[in-house]
Amino acid sequence: MTESSKESQSVQLPEFVRQSAIRAAVNLGFTPDKFHVRFEAGSNCDGLVGEIHRVTITEGNRQEDLFCKIPPLSAARREEFNSMTLFEREIILYSTVLPAVFEFQRAKNVPESEGFFNVPKCYLTLFDADSEESAILMENLSNKGYRMGKKIEPVDLDHARLVMTSLGRWHGLSLALKDQKPELFERFKLPDVLLPAVKNSDQLVAMFAAALENAISLLGPDDEQERTKMEALRDDHIQMLEVCLDGTKAEPYAVLNHGDCWINNLLYGYKDGKPIELALIDWQLARYVSPALDVLYFLFCCTDDTFRTEHFDEMIQVYHSSLTALLERLGSDPEALLPFTALQGQLESFGKFAVLMAAFDVPILCTDPAEMPDLNGGDLAEGFAASPEAQLRYANRMGGIIRDAVRYGYL
Repeated sequence: MTESSKESQSVQLPEFVRQSAIRAAVNLGFTPDKFHVRFEAGSNCDGLVGEIHRVTITEGNRQEDLFCKIPPLSAARREEFNSMTLFEREIILYSTVLPAVFEFQRAKNVPESEGFFNVPKCYLTLFDADSEESAILMENLSNKGYRMGKKIEPVDLDHARLVMTSLGRWHGLSLALKDQKPELFERFKLPDVLLPAVKNSDQLVAMFAAALENAISLLGPDDEQERTKMEALRDDHIQMLEVCLDGTKAEPYAVLNHGDCWINNLLYGYKDGKPIELALIDWQLARYVSPALDVLYFLFCCTDDTFRTEHFDEMIQVYHSSLTALLERLGSDPEALLPFTALQGQLESFGKFAVLMAAFDVPILCTDPAEMPDLNGGDLAEGFAASPEAQLRYANRMGGIIRDAVRYGYL
């Protein structure tokens, strides 16, 4: 690193991270040898498979603030959570898929207000499997007023409507590309990386097993039907994952999913206190599967039973209307590609996935950030929702998910 481009000593990071920041600065138009780079440790962001650091680049009166996302510095943790595979997937999205999707929309004269452009700008990606070095340098949207919601609070109608609108557009783009540019879209039929990661990690296997047992323990004597169905899910959850995460099982309606659409990966922009914009982040689990997985994962994990009782059907309609509108704008026939009856069939066929993932994620959602367990050690299977307050939140949220899944016919 040159004398005039110095890293602050507040965070000690590997050389490849510093060099990646320098390259990103040059990509942004900073003058070589004339800018300064400073790193600051990011928040714990509840991540098992990566770390986020803030990067500030300055030259004269100009300053740019970025996020730098890297795999865990611990080799054991990288291996345990299959971090390099997940980083490779996210880099494919930022370097190949998303630029092609944006270009497709612009060629059709779709304005940003009516299409899907809802991701941070990416300035540099690095991936070297042999050295286990990877980095993603991206826009820090907090400087534009975007912020993450409070994960322990279920989202409200305005926030949920933005998510359903964005997912409808994102999935609609998959269907339009599959319809109009099938050879290009064939490259975007990305296989799932979650299940191999689970099978490869004793800790993740233990976490899923404990999550299902904890969910079942919430059910009382009046919940016999729910208990029977949850025990069947527990006994067969790996096979269920294999079916739900196989895109061929969802044809001809499979789409490229975001894959991890929960509150920690949603950044909202506000005007006068009301959410008006949404950016999706963390594309590490993007995969070609049923559209139902993204939709139900969000609605089950990030809302509560009161919200679903009042707004579930409305949210499904918002999603499908958004998908339909963009498909029509792009020149495809939504009735041929995903009619509403077909969407309902997808929800019924793949709804179990959302219940299983909720069992895994809701304890995390119910844990106050100040009570988060050490992600670098200890028994994570027992570390979430440990306080009495978190336990109460968990019991209410997870119990409602199980009962709703049975009521909707998904479990």
